[in-house]
Amino acid sequence: MVVSKEVKDAITRIVKERFSDTKITFVKIDAGEDSDGDPILNIFVVFEAQPGKETLDGEKMFGLPQRLIGKLSELNLDAFPLVSFVSTKDAKKLNLETA
Repeated sequence: MVVSKEVKDAITRIVKERFSDTKITFVKIDAGEDSDGDPILNIFVVFEAQPGKETLDGEKMFGLPQRLIGKLSELNLDAFPLVSFVSTKDAKKLNLETA
């Protein structure tokens, strides 16, 4: 499954709105399947960590998948979002690219 620009833009917009107080470097989205063959979206939210604050607000992180599921439903996309939060430092180690 190929992720459309519309879906990518909607997910990125929701992430940036949710974490408006954090510099989100980029959001990488790849389509995939879980172990049962059901569709998933692997979403990597890459953020710039602040000194002394290496993670994001837990409440905002916790509520993000629910908001994404609602938007994906509106867009008639039956895929479960698996969200990973990665600092820019760790993104370099993982070779995540902006493309």
